[in-house]
Amino acid sequence: MTLYPAAPPVARIDLSVNPKPDVSGPAQEVSMAKGYWVSVYPDISDPERLTTYDKLAGLAVQAGGGRVLSRIPSRGGRVVAHEAGITQRVVLIEFDSFERAVAAYESEEYQKALVALPDGYERDFRIIEGVG
Repeated sequence: MTLYPAAPPVARIDLSVNPKPDVSGPAQEVSMAKGYWVSVYPDISDPERLTTYDKLAGLAVQAGGGRVLSRIPSRGGRVVAHEAGITQRVVLIEFDSFERAVAAYESEEYQKALVALPDGYERDFRIIEGVG
Protein backbone atom coordinates (compact mmCIF):
# COMPACT_ATOMS: atom_id res chain seq x y z
CA MET A 1 0.00 0.00 0.00
CA THR A 2 1.40 3.43 -1.03
CA LEU A 3 0.66 6.36 1.27
CA TYR A 4 2.18 9.04 -0.98
CA PRO A 5 1.91 9.41 -4.71
CA ALA A 6 5.04 8.75 -6.69
CA ALA A 7 7.35 11.72 -7.17
CA PRO A 8 7.23 13.26 -10.63
CA PRO A 9 10.16 12.40 -12.87
CA VAL A 10 13.19 14.67 -12.51
CA ALA A 11 13.88 16.78 -15.56
CA ARG A 12 17.32 16.20 -16.97
CA ILE A 13 19.23 18.93 -18.77
CA ASP A 14 21.79 17.94 -21.38
CA LEU A 15 24.79 20.23 -20.76
CA SER A 16 26.90 18.56 -23.42
CA VAL A 17 25.41 20.79 -26.12
CA ASN A 18 26.15 24.17 -24.50
CA PRO A 19 27.69 23.68 -21.06
CA LYS A 20 28.25 27.42 -20.43
CA PRO A 21 25.83 30.27 -20.93
CA ASP A 22 26.65 32.73 -23.70
CA VAL A 23 28.08 35.89 -22.13
CA SER A 24 29.58 37.32 -25.28
CA GLY A 25 26.58 39.53 -26.06
CA PRO A 26 25.98 43.06 -24.76
CA ALA A 27 25.85 43.39 -21.00
CA GLN A 28 22.47 44.01 -19.47
CA GLU A 29 22.37 47.45 -17.90
CA VAL A 30 20.76 47.63 -14.48
CA SER A 31 18.75 50.82 -14.13
CA MET A 32 19.03 52.51 -10.74
CA ALA A 33 16.80 55.32 -9.67
CA LYS A 34 18.66 58.60 -9.45
CA GLY A 35 18.84 60.60 -6.26
CA TYR A 36 18.13 64.31 -5.95
CA TRP A 37 18.85 67.04 -3.46
CA VAL A 38 16.10 69.64 -3.38
CA SER A 39 16.75 72.82 -1.40
CA VAL A 40 14.26 75.64 -1.04
CA TYR A 41 15.04 78.85 0.81
CA PRO A 42 11.75 80.57 1.70
CA ASP A 43 13.40 83.87 2.57
CA ILE A 44 16.89 85.19 1.90
CA SER A 45 17.61 88.60 3.32
CA ASP A 46 21.33 88.67 2.46
CA PRO A 47 22.41 86.30 -0.37
CA GLU A 48 26.06 87.36 0.00
CA ARG A 49 26.18 85.60 3.37
CA LEU A 50 25.79 82.27 1.53
CA THR A 51 29.05 82.64 -0.44
CA THR A 52 31.21 80.42 1.81
CA TYR A 53 28.49 77.77 2.04
CA ASP A 54 28.00 77.81 -1.74
CA LYS A 55 31.71 77.29 -2.38
CA LEU A 56 32.08 74.42 0.12
CA ALA A 57 28.78 72.79 -0.87
CA GLY A 58 29.74 72.95 -4.54
CA LEU A 59 33.00 71.11 -3.83
CA ALA A 60 31.15 68.46 -1.79
CA VAL A 61 28.53 67.96 -4.50
CA GLN A 62 31.21 67.59 -7.16
CA ALA A 63 33.18 65.12 -5.01
CA GLY A 64 30.00 63.09 -4.49
CA GLY A 65 29.27 62.90 -8.22
CA GLY A 66 26.37 65.37 -8.17
CA ARG A 67 25.31 67.71 -10.96
CA VAL A 68 23.47 70.97 -10.41
CA LEU A 69 20.38 70.87 -12.62
CA SER A 70 18.80 74.11 -11.54
CA ARG A 71 19.56 77.05 -9.33
CA ILE A 72 16.85 79.68 -9.26
CA PRO A 73 17.19 82.60 -9.38
CA SER A 74 20.18 82.35 -11.64
CA ARG A 75 21.16 84.81 -14.32
CA GLY A 76 17.61 85.69 -15.22
CA GLY A 77 16.22 82.22 -14.49
CA ARG A 78 12.47 82.20 -14.74
CA VAL A 79 10.05 80.94 -12.11
CA VAL A 80 6.31 80.48 -12.19
CA ALA A 81 5.06 79.68 -8.70
CA HIS A 82 1.66 78.14 -8.05
CA GLU A 83 -0.22 77.37 -4.85
CA ALA A 84 2.18 78.09 -1.97
CA GLY A 85 5.08 78.09 -4.44
CA ILE A 86 8.30 79.85 -3.65
CA THR A 87 10.09 82.15 -6.07
CA GLN A 88 13.18 82.58 -3.91
CA ARG A 89 16.26 80.38 -4.14
CA VAL A 90 15.59 76.78 -5.25
CA VAL A 91 18.43 74.34 -5.97
CA LEU A 92 18.05 70.93 -7.66
CA ILE A 93 21.05 68.57 -7.76
CA GLU A 94 21.09 65.12 -9.40
CA PHE A 95 23.15 62.10 -8.34
CA ASP A 96 23.51 58.76 -10.12
CA SER A 97 21.64 57.00 -7.30
CA PHE A 98 19.70 57.73 -4.14
CA GLU A 99 22.49 56.10 -2.11
CA ARG A 100 25.10 58.43 -3.63
CA ALA A 101 22.91 61.42 -2.79
CA VAL A 102 22.66 60.33 0.85
CA ALA A 103 26.39 59.57 1.02
CA ALA A 104 27.25 63.00 -0.37
CA TYR A 105 25.08 64.67 2.28
CA GLU A 106 26.72 62.62 5.03
CA SER A 107 30.24 63.25 3.69
CA GLU A 108 32.80 65.15 5.70
CA GLU A 109 33.01 67.75 2.91
CA TYR A 110 29.31 68.57 3.02
CA GLN A 111 29.20 68.60 6.80
CA LYS A 112 31.84 71.36 6.66
CA ALA A 113 29.60 73.26 4.25
CA LEU A 114 26.64 72.97 6.64
CA VAL A 115 28.70 74.58 9.40
CA ALA A 116 29.22 77.53 7.02
CA LEU A 117 25.47 78.12 6.60
CA PRO A 118 24.79 81.48 8.23
CA ASP A 119 22.67 81.61 11.36
CA GLY A 120 19.06 82.48 10.78
CA TYR A 121 18.77 80.94 7.32
CA GLU A 122 15.66 78.86 6.85
CA ARG A 123 15.60 76.19 4.19
CA ASP A 124 13.67 73.10 3.25
CA PHE A 125 16.18 70.41 2.23
CA ARG A 126 15.24 66.94 1.01
CA ILE A 127 16.89 63.96 -0.59
CA ILE A 128 14.45 62.19 -2.87
CA GLU A 129 14.59 59.10 -5.06
CA GLY A 130 13.74 59.52 -8.71
CA VAL A 131 11.64 57.06 -10.64
CA GLY A 132 13.85 54.38 -12.13
